[in-house]
Amino acid sequence: MLFKNAFHLLVDNFSLNYKYLLYKVIISILSVGLAAALIVPNVAFLFNSAELGALIDLIKEFLRALVSGNVDFLNSFPTEFRECVAALWELLVSRTGRLVFVLIAAIAVILIYRFLSGMGNFVFGNLIDDKMSSGAKTSFSSAYIRNLGRAALWQVIYVPITFIYDIAVLAICYLFFLILLNIISLALMATSAALMLSVALFLAAQAVKLTVFNAIVPAMVSEGRKLSDAVKTGLSQSKEHFGPLFSTYLVTSLLILCVGVGGAICSFGAALLLVVPMSFMMLISIQFVSYYTFSRKKYFLGEDKIVSPKENKAGEDFYDKFDL
Repeated sequence: MLFKNAFHLLVDNFSLNYKYLLYKVIISILSVGLAAALIVPNVAFLFNSAELGALIDLIKEFLRALVSGNVDFLNSFPTEFRECVAALWELLVSRTGRLVFVLIAAIAVILIYRFLSGMGNFVFGNLIDDKMSSGAKTSFSSAYIRNLGRAALWQVIYVPITFIYDIAVLAICYLFFLILLNIISLALMATSAALMLSVALFLAAQAVKLTVFNAIVPAMVSEGRKLSDAVKTGLSQSKEHFGPLFSTYLVTSLLILCVGVGGAICSFGAALLLVVPMSFMMLISIQFVSYYTFSRKKYFLGEDKIVSPKENKAGEDFYDKFDL
């Protein structure tokens, strides 16, 4: 029900996707400009290096072999992959000073981008909440100004925590991939299983993150709670309803990955102009639909559709307590 109502809410407010796309484009241009000024001049040596070229060529050949079933190449891939990574690492170590500066600059740019992106997510959450609570249409500019302080305060806490979490998850998935390549003897099976399980681990980790932080922003936006109170309420609700939230986010993350990759391949990347904003708006919709649902609050699902909780009845399942 969470996924169905969130998708219904997404479609009913489809125009917000175009506003979100425009916002993403603006902050992406700002971030790319900052990266071009700080990072690109200091990593030109890497893009022109034979080591990076060899690693890229190896990955391209690996993808072709995976599709064509070239067992001979897949048998030798783990060894060649480790050799290419080792050679690239030696190159980076030889430029330690420049690498440290680039690393710090890259982290700064990523954090700034995620901060601005999170600010937008907070504001678009407010627009969704206005539609759910009263059916009102609020302008993005007024909502951005009104939520500027609260959104910035939340992002100062949320961005560093999730950044460290995502880096740890990527590192674990990478190590998991390498370990599986060494454990499974058959090359084709090893590569396929390693990729499948690594992607599954990454999606599960993202679902956990989304579940844990699910209700904090809705508590701040919908009920105007202070940050400390919203965190307490949000974590309590996520803990109580972890199962359905985790399942919803896991399925949604998998669908986003499949639609994004498939659409990008079939449309030469053009589909991402819709898939990216719709993905974020879908996740925001799940946040607010789940918060209203578990808080037993009625809300507008569309202009002529209201979801209203029924009275409790003995033996009745929680998810049957809502009428459309």
